Amino acid sequence: MKPATLTLILIMALPAMTQGAVRAPKMVLGWLETTELMDSGMRIKTKLDVGAKTSSMQATNIETFKKDGKPWVRFDFTDQDVDTDKERTLRLEGPLVREVVIKRHGAPNVTRPVVTQEFCLYNQIYRTEFSLTDRGKFNYAILLGRSFLSQVALIDSGETFLSRPACKANGNILDIKD
Repeated sequence: MKPATLTLILIMALPAMTQGAVRAPKMVLGWLETTELMDSGMRIKTKLDVGAKTSSMQATNIETFKKDGKPWVRFDFTDQDVDTDKERTLRLEGPLVREVVIKRHGAPNVTRPVVTQEFCLYNQIYRTEFSLTDRGKFNYAILLGRSFLSQVALIDSGETFLSRPACKANGNILDIKD
């Protein structure tokens, strides 16, 4: 086979060889978006923060328990519902995925439970991991970190509320692991 013919065959085959590596396009979102907690229908303002590695969620009254012989965590989640403009407290639970040790400068380390939760962002239901902590002193009860965001979105730091959650309760759930 002539080198020119071989080169032509390789060039023609290149698009087919790279098709397996094609990624789904990422959404462009602002640094602040509205998400919906799937079990409750509660819509809340959520901070999208690529500076934080792990996503975190407001949690008080945290307790561990066994469900079908496996460790689970139950906790209270409190925030303002965007639709009603009223504060709501939900009693949520989820499987204990692991515990993370948070290293703090000049203070003792803190251990936090990590659970999975389902939420709607734009038109997709996601299941991802959240470390649980009392975020009462912060402006936003849920923070989505870069482990999640790097797989689904590009963040425009100059914009807010570029999407609105619109998921069907029985929709497809995408599992995004840390």
